[in-house]
Amino acid sequence: MLPRDVTADRPVLAGVVVVVPARDEEEEIAGCLRSVATAARRVDRPVVVTVVLHRCTDRTAEEVAHVAHAHPDVHWVTVESDAGSLGGARGDGVAAGRAHDALAHLSPTTLWLASTDADSRVPDGWLTEQRTLADRGLDLVLGTVEPRDDGSEAATLWHAQHHLTEGHLGIHGANLGVRLSAYDAAGGFPALDDGEDVQLTHAVRDVAGAPWTSTDRTRVLTSSRRQGRAGRGFAGFLRRLDDAVATFGATSELQDRLRAQLLRLAQERGPDKTLCPSESAGAVDPARRRELTPVARAVASTLADEGLLVVTQKGVPVDGRTAVGPVRVGLPPAEMST
Repeated sequence: MLPRDVTADRPVLAGVVVVVPARDEEEEIAGCLRSVATAARRVDRPVVVTVVLHRCTDRTAEEVAHVAHAHPDVHWVTVESDAGSLGGARGDGVAAGRAHDALAHLSPTTLWLASTDADSRVPDGWLTEQRTLADRGLDLVLGTVEPRDDGSEAATLWHAQHHLTEGHLGIHGANLGVRLSAYDAAGGFPALDDGEDVQLTHAVRDVAGAPWTSTDRTRVLTSSRRQGRAGRGFAGFLRRLDDAVATFGATSELQDRLRAQLLRLAQERGPDKTLCPSESAGAVDPARRRELTPVARAVASTLADEGLLVVTQKGVPVDGRTAVGPVRVGLPPAEMST
C-alpha cells in the first residue's frame, strides 16, 4: 500500500460519473440530488449523475424526474435495477453512467467515479476537491461522513467518539471516489449488501497498491435514521448507541463509567504497562465493546489533557483524537506527573 503522499503519473480527468443508489427514498432523494447538482456545476468537465432505482415501490422515480427537470445543465441517467445487493446496484449505476454519450468515448484512466447515498447531502466542493486530488495522480479518495444531528444522546455519543480529520481511517460508500481504470482493475463493487465499499477499497488500495488519500475536506452529511439498508451501516450503529444510552443513561454517565474504568485499569497495570481503550469499553459492557471503544478513546484523550493518563502510539505520546491507527493508554511517567 503506497503512502498517502505518494502519487503516480496519471492523466488529468476528462469526466466524472456520480452514482446514487436509491431504494424507496422519496423523502430524501431530492435533497441529495440537489446537492450533487450544485457540486457538479463547479466542475468544468462533463458530469453524469446516475440514479439507480433499486427495486423501488414508492415515488422515488418521480422525485428524481423533478430534480432532473429543474437542473438541465447536469447530465442525468436513471436506471432501474433488480440487483440482489447494494453493491450490485452501485455497479449497475457505474455501467449506465460511463455509457452516456458525454463519457463513452473517454478512457477509463481519465474518468472518475464518485459514490454517495440517497439519504446524504454532499458539500458544494465535493467533486472539485476530488478532481484536484485525482489530477495530482491519486486513484482513490476516501471522504468522511457525518450523521445529521437530531439532538439525541446517540448523536452526541457519535460526535464524542468521531474526530473527522485528514488521514482518517473511515471507508464510506456515501463518500468515495475512484478512478475508473482502478475500479475496473479491482473488479468493481462486489455483490454485497454490507461492505461493498470496504472490499472495493481493499482491492484498489491494498491489493493493487494504487495511490490514494483520505480527507475531511469532502465531508458528507447523512441521515440520522435508525432503519437503513446496510445492517452494519450508520443506521445500525446509531441503534446500538441508542441501546447503550438506554442501558447507561445520559452520555455524561457513560463517559464517567469509562473514565473510572480507564483509571482503574491503568492503576492496576502500573507505570510501565499500557492498555487498549477497548479494554475499558469491555469492562463497562462486553456486549457493546466495539461500539464503545471509540468513546473510550475520546475519554482517554480527555484524561490525557488533564495529565492523569498518557495516550501513546508506538511508545510516542500522541493526541488520541486525531492520531491515525491504534493507540495505547497508560499512567504518565513519573516526571510528567510531578
